[in-house]
Amino acid sequence: MASMTKWVSVFSKELATFMKTAPAISPIHKTDHIQRVWKTSEVLCKKLGGDLEIMVATVFLHDLGRHHGLEIHGEKSAELARSILERLNFPKDKIEPALDAIAKHDYTTPNEARTSVYAKILYDADKLDAFGKVGIQRHITFYLNKGKTVKEILEMMEKRWEGLSIPESKEVGRKDYELTRRYFINLGKKQNRLNRLKPAKKTIRNKRR
Repeated sequence: MASMTKWVSVFSKELATFMKTAPAISPIHKTDHIQRVWKTSEVLCKKLGGDLEIMVATVFLHDLGRHHGLEIHGEKSAELARSILERLNFPKDKIEPALDAIAKHDYTTPNEARTSVYAKILYDADKLDAFGKVGIQRHITFYLNKGKTVKEILEMMEKRWEGLSIPESKEVGRKDYELTRRYFINLGKKQNRLNRLKPAKKTIRNKRR
């Protein structure tokens, strides 16, 4: 546990340094996102008996490629992570499992390609960050405000939820998923009520004329 705590501190500082010179910062993949993914990953890793040192390296370095302007960024993140892990003298036998998980966390990677517990946990914890209060705000900012309908957002959420790799992830994330789902269902109902009222107002104005 002490060793894992040490690496949390080391990687937090390393990430802060990296962000100062990264060429294209992604605002939704900064330190706060990493901390939330780590919180979920730590819970899942303990549940599944994984190595917390591997897990912490995997989480803190998984989005490095995002800050190089890449959406599909797993391979680039793994490439950047390798040099960091080697420079920090991270345990050699734990480097490859961490890099494998990082390289395979893109949504374009088939689920069956994620064979290690670390790859599955990272993928799921990353996706679970789209739920809860923070997830609601992200959906509004990056989808609803840019033209996506509530129906489309609910479909995206359902696909994300059903695509999780391991059942333990649903146990951990169900409360936040249900909160987010209820919010958008209720928002959709409100929008439908308002839409039904709009034609009625036009009719009243026409009669007065």
